[in-house]
Amino acid sequence: MVRETRSIKQANVKPNSNSVQPTRLRTRVSRANDLVASQEKEDSIEKPEPDSDDSSEEFMEDKPRVTKKSSTKRRNSDKGANESGHKAKKGKKKEVESLETVRVATDVNPAILTIPRPKGAPFPDAMSPDSLQFMADLAENNDREFMLLHNDRWLKTRQDFVDFVDQVMRQARELDPTILEIAPKDAVYRLNRDLRFTNDRRPYKTFLSASFSRGGKKSPFAGYYLSVCPGGRSFVGAGVWSPSSAILARIRQGILEDSTLLRQSLEVPLLEEIWGQKGTALLDDDQLKTAPKGVDKQHPDIDLLRYKSFVVGRRWDDLQVLSPGFLEKVAEAYEALVPFVTVLNAWTG
Repeated sequence: MVRETRSIKQANVKPNSNSVQPTRLRTRVSRANDLVASQEKEDSIEKPEPDSDDSSEEFMEDKPRVTKKSSTKRRNSDKGANESGHKAKKGKKKEVESLETVRVATDVNPAILTIPRPKGAPFPDAMSPDSLQFMADLAENNDREFMLLHNDRWLKTRQDFVDFVDQVMRQARELDPTILEIAPKDAVYRLNRDLRFTNDRRPYKTFLSASFSRGGKKSPFAGYYLSVCPGGRSFVGAGVWSPSSAILARIRQGILEDSTLLRQSLEVPLLEEIWGQKGTALLDDDQLKTAPKGVDKQHPDIDLLRYKSFVVGRRWDDLQVLSPGFLEKVAEAYEALVPFVTVLNAWTG
């Protein structure tokens, strides 16, 4: 788990050999005490366990990655110390809020989205409106202070999603017995974002997500994906997203040898009934502008060979996610996608 830390302004000290060392020592001790106190308070807050790989979650997040720069220690020059001292004299040093102050705070930014509440909700085969409302509130207050204040709401939201995933997995395994049998919580992705390769420092995702396949959520196999996100951005789909070069090469080799089964899997009548279209029009538009290296641009299967991901999915609005029968709709979508996943895994396995 990657955690954000508040930057604390250090008191300015003139560069005198007799005063710098004791002040630095006191600053380090003070910082250590503050960190220990903060950690003790945060240890009581239950948080999701981090995963080492969230590659499947790019279904929902299309954030550009940047090269990680090596960190270097900053050294303050005499000039820099004098300038910071000059700024400090202009006004009072801003006090850092303690966790106690955060806990008693009451105002948060109101959610822009209005979550529908169907009469009789929550339903056993759908998500709870309270869960979507929490995610909408989190989108407008994406920081650790909000999570500290609303940890009880987060725990209820997470449990609601885990319970729904449990039902979805039971249905999916009946349709595709190759799906690995695991605890529902092990199919759910963490809420914390991976901040290692991004300039976006928001600590939490604004959607709940899970996936299941023949090898689990961290495996390279094609599988089934579910995410719940307010604002009509919930997603149900299947396939393999941004596979490794080795896996992608196997899929392309399978297409080169015989693309018939893959094309047939995209022509299933139930797919057209649910999605309103069929064939390669169903695939997510993640493809090359030209042919892959070593492949003739005039190859009869070039329309398939250009793809870098092989995913079929659709969005669902909030009312559908909260209404009775949503579980059945998810299962129906997975049923239509079983042949598609089976063909991909025959090549990748």
